[in-house]
Amino acid sequence: MKPHRRAAPRGIALVTVLLATAMLLVLVALMIDLGTTELRRSLADLRALQAEAGADAGAGWVRALLYQSHGDLAATLGALARAQNTYAYALDDNTGVSVHVSLQLANPSPESDHQDFGLQENPQVREAPLQVVSTATILFGGVEVARRSSTTLLRIFHHAAPYSEVVGVIDNAGPTGIDSPGDPAGQAGAANTTDLRIHAYVQNGPATPAPADKFQNEQWSDGNPAQTGPLP
Repeated sequence: MKPHRRAAPRGIALVTVLLATAMLLVLVALMIDLGTTELRRSLADLRALQAEAGADAGAGWVRALLYQSHGDLAATLGALARAQNTYAYALDDNTGVSVHVSLQLANPSPESDHQDFGLQENPQVREAPLQVVSTATILFGGVEVARRSSTTLLRIFHHAAPYSEVVGVIDNAGPTGIDSPGDPAGQAGAANTTDLRIHAYVQNGPATPAPADKFQNEQWSDGNPAQTGPLP
């Protein structure tokens, strides 16, 4: 009878050990699953940030080409065409970025949705609006893992460095429906407004610079089919 009395406690202990082992395995599996989920989320966030930075780089590329061509839009368009409007670079041995840009010129339209005040028309400056749509694709091992687009509105200054300036940027993946980042030219200065206009002067020797402004208002369309946001 003694062997039977010893077998019962041993059986209970064995069952207890098995249950504890099972619970430990479940806990380890949950920890691994949570860790994997967090890792995937962090990786997705990283890819999204890389795509956003790539979209910004596309607008920067256009600005660099404008600078190299001294604000000559035709020369900039030619440089983009030769590159097939695409700029590619590597982040590491397995990850690359392909950025495609397209330019929307200020074309007149019967339904002009932009009215710019005081565009500088001095021949030495000549200001014009330019909208840049940049789409960045993140590739890992040649497979697309993320994509992001942004729209940037530039002011171009012909024959005057730095030849371009950023007016506004819209994240096309954002929650608000905005067709355009806004207008490049500013209103005349007042108590509650900011004068964003570009001013031109003539310097003759040590005398005080003389104003040489030649402003012109312009209405234009950015090609967007509708106005769905707070900006036109």
